[in-house]
Amino acid sequence: MTGETAKSGKAGHVPAGRRKRSAARLAAVQALYEMELSGRSADVVITAMKDRGVTDIEDEHDIPVDVKYFEGVVSGVNANTDRLDRMIDDCLGTGRSVARMEAVLRGIVRAGALELISRGDLDPPILISEYVHIAHAFFGGGEPGIVNGCLDKLSKTYREGALAEAAEEARAALLRETGADALLADVVDDVPDDIETDDGER
Repeated sequence: MTGETAKSGKAGHVPAGRRKRSAARLAAVQALYEMELSGRSADVVITAMKDRGVTDIEDEHDIPVDVKYFEGVVSGVNANTDRLDRMIDDCLGTGRSVARMEAVLRGIVRAGALELISRGDLDPPILISEYVHIAHAFFGGGEPGIVNGCLDKLSKTYREGALAEAAEEARAALLRETGADALLADVVDDVPDDIETDDGER
């Protein structure tokens, strides 16, 4: 990471009760960052996660990852980067673009945008909160606010506004053309009932 506000460590802090799908989102952001800096392919990082099965977090116990969900986010972003970037740029406003973002921040907004578009069944505020939390793990400056503002506008534009119908077409295309159908899998997380979770999902 090159940004002055980027925190040290591989991925920051994740609460012990965080569910496997939340860990998959964090791991996907790590993988997208790794792909951009190292040139590794999506297939390589997905295979590595299938072999490892847990997040790679400094000073934390490894957290089990929903590997199928991880694969859906990584492959979906990888196959639809240009399309997602156009949507994000529209929401960032004049003078700002995904291309000018720090690499980790770029991965966060791309992953969040993919889920907002492809997962019409998820509650946007909960999903946005997930990615803002990830941004806080990496950054100590204004980056979490950028994630929140961008994804909130994206949600209102493509899920609630005049483009909602077009978003349905985009969602269908994302699922049809890529491995992002893994995002729709009904996953049962191995988390005891008495552990409080923070994303409100199944």
